[in-house]
Amino acid sequence: MFFFKHFLSIIFLVSILTFCSCKNLKNEDNNSTKEIEVIRFEKLFFEYDFDSIKSLKKQFPYLFPKQFSIDDWMSIYNDTLRRDIFDKSDKIFKNFNPFKTEISKNIKQIQAEFGSFDMPKIITINNGIDYNYNIVRSDSLFLVSTDCYLGKNIHYKSIPNYISMKMNVDYFVKDITESLLLDFIKYPNDRRFISKIIYYGKIIYSMDKITDFDLEQIIGINQENINWLTENEYEMWEYFVKNNLIFSTDISLDKRFINDGPYSKFGLSIDFESSPMVGKWIGYNIVKSYQKKYDLELKNLVTMNEYDLYLKSNYSARK
Repeated sequence: MFFFKHFLSIIFLVSILTFCSCKNLKNEDNNSTKEIEVIRFEKLFFEYDFDSIKSLKKQFPYLFPKQFSIDDWMSIYNDTLRRDIFDKSDKIFKNFNPFKTEISKNIKQIQAEFGSFDMPKIITINNGIDYNYNIVRSDSLFLVSTDCYLGKNIHYKSIPNYISMKMNVDYFVKDITESLLLDFIKYPNDRRFISKIIYYGKIIYSMDKITDFDLEQIIGINQENINWLTENEYEMWEYFVKNNLIFSTDISLDKRFINDGPYSKFGLSIDFESSPMVGKWIGYNIVKSYQKKYDLELKNLVTMNEYDLYLKSNYSARK
């Protein structure tokens, strides 16, 4: 039964994305001080009398894919596990105003750096704790799964720690802010390792500049990892250079040094002591090195060719 719910939640989100991509959700007022529109759909769903589900379907047809029957929705509505998850998420997000305030503040900072853009409409949902779809975007619509931010919770016990540590309320606004920022920082067409890590370096540098989040929260690691990265930066860079990885297009490097995980994979016996995502850290420091020399406006920095940025940065990790 749980697998069915899990599968249903994925189809549910994909169906929403398909529908909403065709809708014009632009807001005529781009003033970031205006209150962000938030629809608490998970509350409407679980707190409704189920006899009134047809009314809810009429109000939000795009949240009720036609391939699923009333019986399917009734199964979710009555499921004790899903209700327990909702109760826990509702306690955390009962008062949503502080989150709206923080999101609005970050939007104002993004607009100050990159110019005005459409205000997001946020619809909160419960997707069955599918952390791969914690945020689904289409145009200016954000579908955010509040059940992916419950913190230390029994429902997360089967999820690897390096993932579950980021499934807490402290990452809620951070994830939304980063998703907004990605509209301005495009993934490089260049497949070289150096271009990929500088892309992520741009994201980290931008988030560090425009938000109040700690660096470890921006990257998604802990303070112990930050200490390890700081102490071993020279050795990491030396490893990349000596093994001809800088300009490599080997996609396995993504999994070893960029993607999230319990640690990075140098192929050494002490790998388990390392921080994950070391490539992002190097990329961030290359961007910092460049900015120290040129102090570019953020909107110009993030559109720079990654390879050119690297060459002009004169980056050299210090021992």
